[in-house]
Amino acid sequence: MKLLVVLVLVLTFPAVVGGAAVVAAAAPHAAPAPALFPWVPAGGFPDGFPFGQCTWWAAYNRRVSWRGNAADWLANAKAQGVPTSAVPRVGAIAVYRRGGSYSPYGHVAIVIAVSAHAYTVSEMNAPGWGRVSTRELPWPDGKVLGFIPVSDAERP
Repeated sequence: MKLLVVLVLVLTFPAVVGGAAVVAAAAPHAAPAPALFPWVPAGGFPDGFPFGQCTWWAAYNRRVSWRGNAADWLANAKAQGVPTSAVPRVGAIAVYRRGGSYSPYGHVAIVIAVSAHAYTVSEMNAPGWGRVSTRELPWPDGKVLGFIPVSDAERP
């Protein structure tokens, strides 16, 4: 009987702990940095992505109606009729390729500045889980798949 109890605990414990981790990641979180633009509502846009990930920060600061891993965002947005672009603009979501210096899931960030030969992004989970950081990248950037510009309807 003791062996049966131990076996049940050993087999169910990872599922219980993993389930709790998913619930904790999906629960509402305060943003670790101020919203990026004045049109972002208090508390950010509704966001079903896991806190701490790049997708969470991007969807907090932009109205996102699609799902998927970061590298899929460009195609998923385009499939919903959302305009995309090959060049960075302030407010756009930058979508990066899978692998290389990014994860197998890709990466997304928000463009906050653009110059002739560079662009600057705000991103989460680049230096560490749940941390927001900024960095300047050279333009053109071979690691970027494309951009999802901010729409006029999104900003008042």
